[in-house]
Amino acid sequence: MTSAPASRLGGTTTSSSAREARELYELKQQAVKFYQDNMVPQRMEQVLNDMFYENPEDVYGHLAEYFQQFAKPPTVSQVITRDAADCRGQPTIQTEIHGVVNNIDKLLCTVTAPTTSWDTTITEEEEADRAESLKVAVEYLGGPIKDVLSGMEVANQREGDQRVQNFMAKILQDFEEELKAKKAKEEEESPRAPTPKEVPSAKGGKGKKGKGSATSVILPPEPKEELPHGIQAVSAASLALLEAGAQASRQPLYLHVAACRAGEVPSMFRLPVPMVCVYHGGKAGPGKLNCIKELLIMPKPGLPFREGMRMLTNIHNQVGKSLAAKSGVAARNTTDLGAYSPPYDKWEQPLDLVQEALTALELQAGEDVHMAVNCAAHEMFEFEKGKYEVMTGTQKTPDDMVDFYNDILTRYPGVIALIDPLRKQDKTPWVKLAQAVSEKCYLMGDQVYPRTEKFLEQGMAETKCSAAVFSLHSLTTVSDVLDGAKLVEDGGSEVVLAACQGDTPDTTLADLAVGLGVKFAKFGGLGRGERVAKYNRLAEIEAQLADQDKLAPQEEHKFPNILPPPPPEEAEGEAAS
Repeated sequence: MTSAPASRLGGTTTSSSAREARELYELKQQAVKFYQDNMVPQRMEQVLNDMFYENPEDVYGHLAEYFQQFAKPPTVSQVITRDAADCRGQPTIQTEIHGVVNNIDKLLCTVTAPTTSWDTTITEEEEADRAESLKVAVEYLGGPIKDVLSGMEVANQREGDQRVQNFMAKILQDFEEELKAKKAKEEEESPRAPTPKEVPSAKGGKGKKGKGSATSVILPPEPKEELPHGIQAVSAASLALLEAGAQASRQPLYLHVAACRAGEVPSMFRLPVPMVCVYHGGKAGPGKLNCIKELLIMPKPGLPFREGMRMLTNIHNQVGKSLAAKSGVAARNTTDLGAYSPPYDKWEQPLDLVQEALTALELQAGEDVHMAVNCAAHEMFEFEKGKYEVMTGTQKTPDDMVDFYNDILTRYPGVIALIDPLRKQDKTPWVKLAQAVSEKCYLMGDQVYPRTEKFLEQGMAETKCSAAVFSLHSLTTVSDVLDGAKLVEDGGSEVVLAACQGDTPDTTLADLAVGLGVKFAKFGGLGRGERVAKYNRLAEIEAQLADQDKLAPQEEHKFPNILPPPPPEEAEGEAAS
């Protein structure tokens, strides 16, 4: 074989080297443009110059912290769900949010969602229906909800809530259409629903008709809202996003909540007044007493949170000692709310129990400690009789209840709040109650209002309360609670943030209460770890805020004016005619 001429070989080498040099030059130009477009040289020069004078102990940590501010916001990459249990051993959902952070896929949070539970024993059919609903919720979270959240900024709470709600809206619409068709068919085959019932009023005598008698119309309770399976996925996704957003923002959860609400972090925060449940009874409880479902104790405003909780803990323990001395050690057992549940027959007994504990601790009701009563009026109302069964065998009309509550507040001035004292259907008695007690007592609405999403549409106009109670479960999102709290506060009333009966050890609600700046936090009693965890978290937040000089004092109780406006005055000409 004949070799190629040397000159030709040299030419080939020269041509190849020139091409490689040109490609290298172009590559360098692309690199220069890439770094300049991303301002890397300018920022590198700035941080290196500053770092020389600052002389940080951890050089690379300083560089990492500096460049972190220019990183892309973390985005959702995965939503993983699994079965879990609440504080009663009932099934619930545990949700993980994974996100892409600095080009790395990371686990951002794990949240176990609370559940709504029953005070009464549920049927096998209801239990199976609940299990099926949770199964569908897990499928939604791991499928379509994961798809709608993937790629969005983790810290954008409102966008995430809206995406989940948009997905659920179609399911709700289809379900409502099926429900209408089903009810239309049932109405053709079955009797009509209960109609308003006329019963003799208290002023009309003992049911006698004729002159002097009067009747009042008793509106039936609203039928239980039917909802499709899988609704638990909405609140589970929203809670997980909130926790993940705080992790992505690299700030405490309560600061993230405040930023979500106001758009910026406020300079000062206040801790909520804890409403600790010490007695848990009601219609489903032991004994004949129906009109006190929960008896709650609260420290006076202005007391440091940790000090106030220490006082409430002493009261809780003193009540337990008293019960054990009277009825044995078993009387100290607590319910799933973390409160005691002795079998009482008279409404005075729970209040006297707390009064005795206060006396033993040298505390004064109304001065050192205040009380609240969750009446749960909707549970003790007997529609067939048109009356409230305050104790087994003792019924009172809606008008009678006004005097009944006024008597409680007169005899026990330490009581400054009534939760759900009447049904929302009893509009006139509600106004009478407000006129009688609202200047010295909070009238708080919980079950008198619909779920938060509907509350945002209806507001408080129909049933005006001093405070509204919000909880996070089922179809309610964090954004719904943020908007609901603003609506209530704009109307001059206060906000109560409450834990669900099927609670979990998750402490997100404590941060949510501080970030929202709510007046009251109702997390249950001190006989359950998942309840105490939230109060402990509030104490931890108080210490952090105090160290940063960002802790605002609690304000004294100012009972909002919820009285209806007076009727317009008649003009002189109209009065004369």
